[in-house]
Amino acid sequence: MIEIRELVPDDYDAVIALWRASDGVTLRDADQREPLSAYLVQHRGLSFAAFDNGIIVGSTLCGTDGRRGYLQHVAVAKSHRRRGIARALVERSINALAERGIDKCHLMVLSDNVEAQAFWTRIGWKERSEIRLMSYTTSGNSNA
Repeated sequence: MIEIRELVPDDYDAVIALWRASDGVTLRDADQREPLSAYLVQHRGLSFAAFDNGIIVGSTLCGTDGRRGYLQHVAVAKSHRRRGIARALVERSINALAERGIDKCHLMVLSDNVEAQAFWTRIGWKERSEIRLMSYTTSGNSNA
């Protein structure tokens, strides 16, 4: 039986292990323990984890700028895919955003992650071709 609950800072080691094992999830400096824990506290109630016998097998990392929601990482262990876990996790995050009055959510998918693109399309998300992502960091590290 899969249990879904809020992702909290104490889940850090387990969720990082899941993300590292997940193709298409790119980890950056912001995914280190302190910044990620602060993110979860700041955006309390928006990120979720799926557990199978106490082990994290899926997660969403979600936040908001106050107007729009942003899914940062969505991952499900290969052993647990195609069971509706990702869809359930995403629905939890989307519903939590809606409870805050936020009706639009964005996410980023790597250009070569065809499997993820197919998943998002299958569950009703639309590709945006009219915008480009641009980033700036004060450290000069474009991968941060």
